Amino acid sequence: MHDRSTSGASGPEPLSADQADRLRRLVAAPRGQQVAEQASMAHAGSVSPEKARERARPVRLARAIAVSSGKGGVGKTNLAVNLAVSFAQGGQRVVLLDADLGLANADVLCGITPRATLEDVVTGDRTIEEVMVHAPGGFRLVPGASGVSRLADMGQLQRRSVLEQLMALERTNDVLIVDTGAGIGANSMAFAAAAHTIVGATTPEPTAIADAYGAIKTLVARGVRDGLQLVVNMAMSEDEGRSVHARMDRVARAFLSVRIDYAGSIPHDVAVPMAVRRREPVLVGAPSAPASRAIRQLSRVLAGEGVPGGVESRREGFLSRLVGFLAQR
Repeated sequence: MHDRSTSGASGPEPLSADQADRLRRLVAAPRGQQVAEQASMAHAGSVSPEKARERARPVRLARAIAVSSGKGGVGKTNLAVNLAVSFAQGGQRVVLLDADLGLANADVLCGITPRATLEDVVTGDRTIEEVMVHAPGGFRLVPGASGVSRLADMGQLQRRSVLEQLMALERTNDVLIVDTGAGIGANSMAFAAAAHTIVGATTPEPTAIADAYGAIKTLVARGVRDGLQLVVNMAMSEDEGRSVHARMDRVARAFLSVRIDYAGSIPHDVAVPMAVRRREPVLVGAPSAPASRAIRQLSRVLAGEGVPGGVESRREGFLSRLVGFLAQR
């Protein structure tokens, strides 16, 4: 698969420890307040203790899957878009967050011209529901997510409003696909590290493999140890894809002490560039193409990878994790 991604800009200054702490408290506040209110109601006899315990259970949060790459031109954005289509066609509620701060172009691949982006939510001109657009294949797209990294620059009330809108996405959807910027820039790595699963995209080319390993090395340095998956795009055969994975996994085990799982390979397929020229996902325009079949298989693999115990077992949502990783930039 192909795309036009390039390395993202370095972005704003890192969050200070105080700023990060305030953001964490804001992320946690709505849920904490809700649990406290429920407990108070139960104590006062407004609802039964059983009902209060049911309401106080952890909120079901979307599973965040980041699609990342060490360099541009390996098909990262195309892969993110079509994964979103595949999950949506499987009955999941899916949102794609375009977090490529340098060249956000998921909308281009979907044939969409958005009237507003997340920047407009940050400025208070739009709500998240007004910014999101319906994309071909049944998922929803949040264009241009660069505003997330500017949370620390807002006033408290404005910041809380944006955070609560973003948290609503986690509570009302099953899957959150995050299209990060290519390369190892601080913002790209923060978005990837915050996800529950990180899909590293590469091609069989030696430069792409080296850059993909560099991205994984950077993520490991940030504390990421689990959820690392590799997809080999534009592979000439399944054997070539497995060979690329075996080499990367062997090196990662030896020098980083981490395991990289093999999510699959996407074959070199002329249907993909044809779909790009038509500005539509290949799963929509050519559902029977070899690349489309491979992406559906990839989504099945990722759906089965999950978090032990299911969605409810996650202690932190994507947004809460992102705030912490932004502080490490």
